[in-house]
Parts: sequence; C-alpha cells; structure tokens
Amino acid sequence: MAPVSSSAHLSLLPYLLGWPSATEPTGFAAGLHAGSCAGIAYALHPFHLDRRTTLLLAGTTLPAAAAGLALADLVEDRLGGPATTAVLLAAAGIALWAADRVPGCHGVRTADAVTAGLAQVLALAPGVSRSGATLTALRARGVEREPALRFSLLMSLPVTAGAAGLTLVRARRLVPGVAVGAPVAAVTGAVATGVALRRAEGLLSASALYRLALAAAVAVRLRRQRRTSQ
Repeated sequence: MAPVSSSAHLSLLPYLLGWPSATEPTGFAAGLHAGSCAGIAYALHPFHLDRRTTLLLAGTTLPAAAAGLALADLVEDRLGGPATTAVLLAAAGIALWAADRVPGCHGVRTADAVTAGLAQVLALAPGVSRSGATLTALRARGVEREPALRFSLLMSLPVTAGAAGLTLVRARRLVPGVAVGAPVAAVTGAVATGVALRRAEGLLSASALYRLALAAAVAVRLRRQRRTSQ
C-alpha cells in the first residue's frame, strides 16, 4: 500500500469537498482497515515466514499495540483537526522523501525491525501513516526498497487487523457503509499492494510529493475559510 495515510484521507477529503463528516469515523475507518488487511494478505500470499522473521514481526507489534491501547483516544481528540493533520502529513512526507535518498545496501536486520516497530507508534497521529513511518525508518537505516516495503506490509497485518477488530467489537454493531466499504478496501488493497511491490523504486518519492500536495490543498482551504470568517 502507498504510504499516504488512510486516516488523513478519511478526515481531509470530506473537509476539502465540503461533505459531512462520518457520524462514526473511527468505526468506519476500522472496517476499511480490516478490508485492506485482507487485500494485503491476499496480494502477499503465499509468503513463507521463517522463525527469525516471525519473531521480528512479533516484536514490532508490541510497541504499537501497547501505545494504541493507551493513547489512541487521546491522540484522536488532540490531533484530529484538519490543520494538524495537514502539518503532520507534510512533515512525514518530507521525512519519507529524505529517507528514500539513503542508499539501500542490505535487507531487514534486527535493529532495523526494532526501529520500525518504534516508528509505527507515530502512526497513531492522523497524517503520519503507519506504512510511511515504518518505511521511513527502514529506508533511513539503509534497507533496500523492496525488502523494506515487503516487511512494512507484513508489519501492517497484525497491528491493523487487531486495531480494526477491537474497534468493531467496541462498536457492537455494523457501522453504516462498512458492508460496502470493507470489500472495496480489500480489492483496492490487493491491487495497490501488487502495484507497490512492482513499482517500489518510484513509489516512495511519488507518495511523498502527493502528501505535500494534499497538505497544500488543505492549507489553501483553511486560508480561504479564515478570509471568509473575517
């Protein structure tokens, strides 16, 4: 999947287009993330995990899971506005672009996985992007693009599926739109993953530029709103 922050899009696109916000945005996002996980898993299948990779993935899951349980609601309340989301979107895009300039010279090592696991915690903030944070960390440490992207995708499965499942269970009912959105997200996730793995070389730079463009669009709308309110 492209590292462009799905949570940012769920909040910023309705804002830019003047649509009403979803009444239960967290539950709707959880349904989309569950569908995306299914699509990513399908696109990566068959993936054979040796003991070392399995242990590394398990280790990367712990920081994000702990932070999510402790801080998810607080972060959403404090950092969910369009201005903050756009700033984080742009800042993370610049960091991703800079990290992708580092020459790739090796695969994923233990220290790389630990760094990526810690970086994944930053994805709690809307606009940062889970895949963006992990790819930035891996590429900054010199991991080659293709193994960095593949490991980032594998990292996404337990954390995203677990968070989506917990949110949907707490909702206690099917959030409106999920019955359609989840299957669409699954198909989109599978297609996007396949394209990303084949086009890894240009994906990160293109994603960074797209993030900056989206942040700029939000900045323009915010400026227009301030002028109108004066």
